[in-house]
Amino acid sequence: MFSRALTYTLLLTIAATLLILPGKASAEGLGGYATSETCRECHEEIYALWKKTPHARMLRNAFRDPTAVEATEFGPDIPFEKRDIYFTIGSHWIQKYMTLLGGQFYVLPKYWNIPEAKWEPYSIWNWRENPYPMTCNGCHAVGFDPSTRSYAEESIGCESCHGPGEEHADNGGDPALIVNPADLDRDRRNMICEACHTDGKDKKSQTFPFPVGYVPGEDLTDYFTEFFMPKPKSKGWYWGDMTYKERHRMFMFWQSRFYATDRACDVCGFDRGITVKEHRTTSRSEYCGTCHREMYPNFEKHSFHTEDIAECTDCHVPTVVASGEQYSIHDHKFDFSRPPIPCIECHDNDMVGQEAPEGHDFNIWEVKIKENLTLPEACARCHEDRGDGWVASGIEKIRREGFKATSEK
Repeated sequence: MFSRALTYTLLLTIAATLLILPGKASAEGLGGYATSETCRECHEEIYALWKKTPHARMLRNAFRDPTAVEATEFGPDIPFEKRDIYFTIGSHWIQKYMTLLGGQFYVLPKYWNIPEAKWEPYSIWNWRENPYPMTCNGCHAVGFDPSTRSYAEESIGCESCHGPGEEHADNGGDPALIVNPADLDRDRRNMICEACHTDGKDKKSQTFPFPVGYVPGEDLTDYFTEFFMPKPKSKGWYWGDMTYKERHRMFMFWQSRFYATDRACDVCGFDRGITVKEHRTTSRSEYCGTCHREMYPNFEKHSFHTEDIAECTDCHVPTVVASGEQYSIHDHKFDFSRPPIPCIECHDNDMVGQEAPEGHDFNIWEVKIKENLTLPEACARCHEDRGDGWVASGIEKIRREGFKATSEK
């Protein structure tokens, strides 16, 4: 006779084998998708940079990769165990967890606050009313098929922005057979992001809170209905005219909150206001620290400075593409400069270069230096009175002895 523990293990093994096998064979999804692993064969460098991003880690299989689970404490106050977790959702600020109940996936009613390493409540009362495939898979996976509720690839992969790539891959990488967002006009390019970072329902069935069937390069308005009812925080963008420009204003408003301490996902109704009462914009170093979790608590030892003297981006300067017009989404050196203020949606170029009106803080502070710096150049920016010899000897001392906790400039 099998023990209960052995029976449980066998059941989990069967579930892992049948329901969440790796690769394309597990789920299929819509046709025409090649998956990011295929893209990697020709685009190794871009693939490696993409793998570092939160998009690449949005949805991870906890059976295949148990290290994906960030939570470290499971006890009597947590209504599930680590072995109940099938998938992890997110890896940057918070992480939610998915389990299988009655043949359907649901998000469990606690999430892990990654920077603070603690549990917080989530959807305590209605978590069983929102099956994950119906509410999230259209944006958290590639090639979602509403008829089978399956997908071609977990997480937000290459084809989320470039569209189905199977034909492109099968024909020697013919650029005419793939979408390059850089070749699209501004609205169509923005629509790729707005398909997931604005709200509404799919136009065909009005069932899913994402534009089912939308492919990058197409007109998003053909797939998305008007917005959900305006929320209390929407006064900054909502006019009520339900045009595409209004959707773009929504996108820019949410973009402005990306670096906020109480940032929320209005699409799925997730609001950190339950536990986070203060609304403020994170510093650049705090933002970096949400991924670089070992370095940030030891900021002074790593940087040889205090935060009030030098932030992460004072030394690790963000880069932009060669044109200088926008940052590269692939390179993990994030651009913290402001987007064009939303006023230009109606006032065209009259507002270009102007500051937003008081009370309209649409993003974090502007980065003035747009190019990468060498280590001596980074030091010399602030220590210009010390001379090249002092900079060189200081760098050598740091390399030899390591960074020390000091606020000396």
